[in-house]
Amino acid sequence: MHERVHIGSGDTERTASWGIIDEAPIQILLDGQPLVVLMATPMDLADLARGVLRTEFGVLDAEAIASISVHQLLGEYRVEVQRHPHARSAQRPTSQSGMANSGCGLCGMESLAQLATRRQALPRVHPPAIADATVLAAFALMHERQPLNALTHSAHAAAWCLPSGEVVLVREDVGRHNALDKLIGALYAPDADREMSRDGFVVMSSRGSYELVHKAAHTTARLLATWSAPTSMALGWSRHLGLPLCCVARDGKSAPQLAHFAERPDTTAPSSAPETHHAHP
Repeated sequence: MHERVHIGSGDTERTASWGIIDEAPIQILLDGQPLVVLMATPMDLADLARGVLRTEFGVLDAEAIASISVHQLLGEYRVEVQRHPHARSAQRPTSQSGMANSGCGLCGMESLAQLATRRQALPRVHPPAIADATVLAAFALMHERQPLNALTHSAHAAAWCLPSGEVVLVREDVGRHNALDKLIGALYAPDADREMSRDGFVVMSSRGSYELVHKAAHTTARLLATWSAPTSMALGWSRHLGLPLCCVARDGKSAPQLAHFAERPDTTAPSSAPETHHAHP
């Protein structure tokens, strides 16, 4: 949808057509049972369902899913996921149903304490490190592939990038965690290129949050790069899961650079005590 807006004031005032991003309730059902309701942008909903099932409910095998159908009525969406009979008995969702808004990213967790049981889901390629110039170039390439944000100026994006810096998948949503779930759902779709998902890194348009670290750990990503600085909890979980985290440091005077947050050999879940880090947001 579009709205007429007034830009500027006085002699410089002008009117323009402004794209408004869609945000709608998305109910995901698994084998006919309600699983979760998300507030999200109603596009790439099959990818969203696969990603949420993978990162929040422990359904890691995309081949276990027999079908995904999307239904819309009066501005509300239902995504019905059916698993093959053998998968229903072999694997049950690990979390309870609930509701999450577009700013929340752990919809299926019964409590934050459950995070302590999380570990890196897939093995990653560690050396060699991704060059800073490669990551910064990936940010620019991702920006060029954000049509929804170009229209509305209010969409987050998540991109899967090869070690060379090539951006091979981008997904957008009003919520940063939804964008990443959509990306992960597309990355591990049954018809996706398996070679593509073996090695790479994730670039996000948002700040670094613990939800993004938790979700990115369900991929083989070498690192998670975010546009803005991470929170203390995100840093703690990146160390707990062994997932390197970096952000773009910019001071308005020189070219943007990457700020890398030192990894620590943490073997336990991070404490809730705040940590002090210095990086430009």
